[in-house]
Amino acid sequence: MFIIASVGLNNFSEDKIRRIILAGADALRYSFSYGPIENTIDRIKVGMKVIDELNSSAKIIVNLPSNQIRLAGPHTPRKVSENEEIILKSASHDQPMTDDNIYVHIAELGNQVYINQITTIDHGKIALQITEIINKETVKVRALNEGVLQSTLSIHIAQNTENEEYFNKLRNILTRLEEITPEYLAIPFISPTVNEKIKQLSDFSWQPKMICRIESRVAMENLEKICQDDFYDLILLNRGKLGLDMPFERLGIFQKEAINTVKKYKKQAIISSQILEGTIHNYIPLRSDILDLTNIVLDGADGIMLCNETALGSRPAYTLSVAKKIILEAEKYRPFKA
Repeated sequence: MFIIASVGLNNFSEDKIRRIILAGADALRYSFSYGPIENTIDRIKVGMKVIDELNSSAKIIVNLPSNQIRLAGPHTPRKVSENEEIILKSASHDQPMTDDNIYVHIAELGNQVYINQITTIDHGKIALQITEIINKETVKVRALNEGVLQSTLSIHIAQNTENEEYFNKLRNILTRLEEITPEYLAIPFISPTVNEKIKQLSDFSWQPKMICRIESRVAMENLEKICQDDFYDLILLNRGKLGLDMPFERLGIFQKEAINTVKKYKKQAIISSQILEGTIHNYIPLRSDILDLTNIVLDGADGIMLCNETALGSRPAYTLSVAKKIILEAEKYRPFKA
């Protein structure tokens, strides 16, 4: 089983990247969802430099954005209390968070939501209820539970991805990829129409392997067709988003069914999101994390993608060492599984 480590706020430096690779990462995943394209290209080049210096076989995976909305920054983490009222404001660029205002990368936020709507932060870790639409740029929300807000965290608000602005962003990213020629390209499945357009944009001078990200109800409904599409080499289940777009109690069953479907069509299956998040703060991983990863291996997945565990956690190398221990033990058992 191969392990993908996401590169994020806490591990852009050469030293952190070196530790991640030496701890056993088979690939480094970089996302174009955060900040200017130029910054991400420069960070990927740092990763490539470290891979070359170590004479490592680690690969580069580029994650194309799905037009997901995120909290603006830069800012230090801000604690939110249950029932606390917060002001969310639209921002076209990074603005520092204040005690009074949280900025969101979306135009006309007030026109995108409705009163009593519940939206979530960071794949459901914090729930917010819209209590007042102040104007087209500003809304007031009430936190339904306590948590911590920080820059780049996702906020779950439906967006129209069939617009020219989104495709222009993709064109700009894909054009710049010629500088780094990554081995893998991870594409969100948005809709059959949108993904046909993305395919038309994906005309490269090299041959990256294509990963299709399953992260919505539409993608779930089209899984069988996606697996039959020769354009895609690997299928990734993004559990973070899927857990918001389907009844959460169905997620475990869907994961098992999806792995079976992917394997039926001789594709490789990758499981992503909240696999070992207990290791961000705990020395011994959560027992549920241990069982989750064990079952991922036993169910026949080919790889895992660590997200916040390596992108935001302060001990990414430790998380990787824990993952390798659990995977090795599970793989010892798998050959004898009935």
